[in-house]
Amino acid sequence: MTLPVRRGRIVILGLPYFGQMLAGLLTERAWKARYFAHPGRNPVGWLRLLPALARADIVYLVASRVDRGSPQDIFMHLRRKPVVIHWVGTDVLIALEAHEKQDVSVRLVENATHWCDAPWLVDELRPLGVRSEHVALPIPVSKAEPPPLPARLRVLMYLPVDAFDREVFDMETLLRLPREFPDLDFTLVPSTADTLPGPIPPNLELPGWVTDMDALYSRTSVLVRLVSHDGMPFMVMEALSRGRYVIYTYPLPHVTHAAGYEAVASALGDLAARHAAGKLPLNEAGREYVLENFDRETLAANLDRRVSALLD
Repeated sequence: MTLPVRRGRIVILGLPYFGQMLAGLLTERAWKARYFAHPGRNPVGWLRLLPALARADIVYLVASRVDRGSPQDIFMHLRRKPVVIHWVGTDVLIALEAHEKQDVSVRLVENATHWCDAPWLVDELRPLGVRSEHVALPIPVSKAEPPPLPARLRVLMYLPVDAFDREVFDMETLLRLPREFPDLDFTLVPSTADTLPGPIPPNLELPGWVTDMDALYSRTSVLVRLVSHDGMPFMVMEALSRGRYVIYTYPLPHVTHAAGYEAVASALGDLAARHAAGKLPLNEAGREYVLENFDRETLAANLDRRVSALLD
């Protein structure tokens, strides 16, 4: 397929994982897209960015603050070309806190284009006056034929290292599960032993930051993700696309919806019993759902059209 030659420059700021992914994806589609590390509240960092920001046809913020007097607010006062804010989760909680303090920038709310990576975030932003649309980020799901579930059931869990990010995770339940299920194997990423309250049970593996997620998913039967707030969870979709089972706080198709230790332990116990009885096949329904609804090329094409429309 021959793509049209475009001269549009896009500067992407914000969360590194998402920002770098979007820069690569848009570059594939002939945009001059570049990701920059967000300077936060560092005025020198913003000054260094000014030439790139001035040349950019679109500034794309993956997560943003909306409080008055923030660098984003000041930047929005000067900016006359399109600005996108793509909301992805915890950023919404920070914005809601600013709303409670009556400290929301009208400029950012009204003049930026707002997209959300999960449909429930659209509803959460309405009290701020933010009119947003659900625009899914292209998730790197696997189309390859999934490997069979491992002979020994292993549970994969996610807990970030950063204390602020951890606030929305049910760490107590995540660390209790290995102790209460000593006959099961658990892997927790990316946190390491020195960041967790000890002692660490012998059936809990802590490999730290993992780069080869395919290998990790191939050793996994069940993903457990427990949060009080979330955007669209990439790990959930990645696990489902590989035919793995998922226990998750939010209700999603072909996912076991559970919150709190008792409900999560019951759900995990049911899966473990099915596995022990030889009655736990691949989660084919979950895999089909993800491949139909989160196809990377389809979502990337949608994002490409929306970015193009900003310049029309």
